[in-house]
Amino acid sequence: MGSQGPGGLPLVQAPYTVLLLPLGTGRQDPGAQSFFLWLRRMQALEREQDALWQGLELLEHGQTWFKDRLREAHQQQLHLGALGENFLTDLHPEPGGPQLAQIQKVNICLQNLIQEKELSRQQKGFTQPKEEMAQWGCPKGPRGPTRV
Repeated sequence: MGSQGPGGLPLVQAPYTVLLLPLGTGRQDPGAQSFFLWLRRMQALEREQDALWQGLELLEHGQTWFKDRLREAHQQQLHLGALGENFLTDLHPEPGGPQLAQIQKVNICLQNLIQEKELSRQQKGFTQPKEEMAQWGCPKGPRGPTRV
């Protein structure tokens, strides 16, 4: 169980129990089919819950990582602002590059996942209150560029 996932985090794996009940009838029995479908659905829901818990843990670690990168970027902005016209003497690497592309890709994937789920909820007549979204740290409005 000591295997590592992305970012060095431990993978969450939960054991599954298979339950076999003799029903005393053939495979075509509606009760047996119904039970099998119910059991299969329960297992699918357990796997989904496991994946959601793992995702929540990754998001918590990700939030810390993003906050640290925001702090670093802000410090670099302040440093560059203090240099003024002498910014060419700055030894910091140019921002962006492959890491920026990866961050943007992750942002798009998360946005698509959330929008897909929200669309599904709206079609079912369920919407998440804004207070609950704020509780999870979701921005209340669009975020603009940082002013120096």
